[in-house]
Amino acid sequence: MKTLKLISVQYPDLVLELAKEKDIENLRIWKNANRRSFFYQEEISAKEQEKWFASYQKRTEDYMFIVKEVTKESADAHSIGCLAFRVEDERTIDLYNIIRGQKSKGTASMRNAMYVMLNFIKENYPEKRIKCDVLKDNPAVGWYQKCGFAIWKEMEYYIMDIDKKDIPAVKVIASEEE
Repeated sequence: MKTLKLISVQYPDLVLELAKEKDIENLRIWKNANRRSFFYQEEISAKEQEKWFASYQKRTEDYMFIVKEVTKESADAHSIGCLAFRVEDERTIDLYNIIRGQKSKGTASMRNAMYVMLNFIKENYPEKRIKCDVLKDNPAVGWYQKCGFAIWKEMEYYIMDIDKKDIPAVKVIASEEE
């Protein structure tokens, strides 16, 4: 099983942990609730999600993080969303499955979580371009632009990418989880 946890000094209210089996139902619920924003728009069954997750676990250069918020009121982190990336080819990192599952109860934001993940990518894959494919009618297009992405190519969807110099610097501490 893959294990990795990302934290940062700048955003102590955020923890990004690789998705585990216990997360797959939340992922399925979030994806189904937002399915019109994704390329695959069919309702996903529990069985399909389990099969997909087993396949994901086998891909060594595919990282799906559950974004967790830690509030001052509670040391227990609760899941607020998902951010994922995979090595697409020798030159490209592809972001996918970017989902805000629920609103933050405190100050954590998916944008700050994105910066944590982008800095991890920048540090570990310095030579690779970072891009994402986004449906034109996805309401998150503007959010990606606020995060620093620009439309690189327009087809039946947008290919958006980010210049690494436009990624706000965040010190990321990566550790293997227990």
